[in-house]
Amino acid sequence: MRERRRPHDPAGAFYQEAFDVVRGHVAAHGCELIFTGGGGDEVNAHHSRTEAGLPPMEPVPWLGDKATAALAQVNENLAPIPVLPVPTLMAFGLHNPAYVRLGIWPVAPLVHPRMIRFMEQLPYEYKRDKRMFRDRLRRTGLPESVAAPTEPENFLAVMESGLRTYGLPLLDEMLTDSLLIDLGYVDADALSRARDHAERTPAVPDLLCDTLALEVGLRSLA
Repeated sequence: MRERRRPHDPAGAFYQEAFDVVRGHVAAHGCELIFTGGGGDEVNAHHSRTEAGLPPMEPVPWLGDKATAALAQVNENLAPIPVLPVPTLMAFGLHNPAYVRLGIWPVAPLVHPRMIRFMEQLPYEYKRDKRMFRDRLRRTGLPESVAAPTEPENFLAVMESGLRTYGLPLLDEMLTDSLLIDLGYVDADALSRARDHAERTPAVPDLLCDTLALEVGLRSLA
């Protein structure tokens, strides 16, 4: 979708296309109901609606003046706190319409309101590393490689390969012609320094992926 520059939501999930393939496959086999793991990370989080303990945000050195000014107002005029975690609601808004369009009803048991209330009251030692969920898997007889794999799956290697192969050339293009830079949301000089640094370091910063995805998404709508 991004490579073809088709119009898309700039804030959409990077792996939306992969989810679409899976949805199409299950729909073709007559699936009408699917249980998802949506909200599992959120209900295991350390912070709650009563005592926030969020880690500090990683600084983004290439933010422009407009983005910096907007960040100062990010917590103003917020909507009331919902029953479900906000990241979960955002994920529902992104993925669930695609399920429903194919005639599939998505169900997320981990974010039933009673489950959320229970997890909020649970001592953190039972939530750390999803301990309670992992113990539950062990009691069902599943092996340790399933309940608590030593090397959990992640996208870090794929992300790094993609950023180095496709991201850095796109950054070069962005430094020549960019909506975000022209609008004052990204500082061109700071982004240029970040690009040079990424060329020399073993890992390209993940935050560059968000910047590039936003740039490509905005271009697709222009």
